[in-house]
Amino acid sequence: MAEKLMPKVVTATEASNKFGRMLDEASRGLSMFVVTRMGRASAVVLGVDQYRKLLEDLEIAQEQADPEFQALLAAAQEDVELGQTLSLDALDAEFGFTEEEINAAS
Repeated sequence: MAEKLMPKVVTATEASNKFGRMLDEASRGLSMFVVTRMGRASAVVLGVDQYRKLLEDLEIAQEQADPEFQALLAAAQEDVELGQTLSLDALDAEFGFTEEEINAAS
């Protein structure tokens, strides 16, 4: 499990004076920063990988909160509990995938 980064709080003046160092730390995933102006949080500096992970997590959370997703998940869990599952070979046969298509996709 990845270590959780706690954001470092810096003033806008500090951020202006140390922006290069902040970018280096953020881009390497070592730090994230909350920039304050007049005592209030006004911006966040984080690395691209951290940003992408946040977007991915947000998308997953939104999908999981969707009532249709929840209904499909509940139905799938019920199928598993009732033993109503298919092997991968049976699933491939049901959808008409050939071995060549499967190998080409992997």
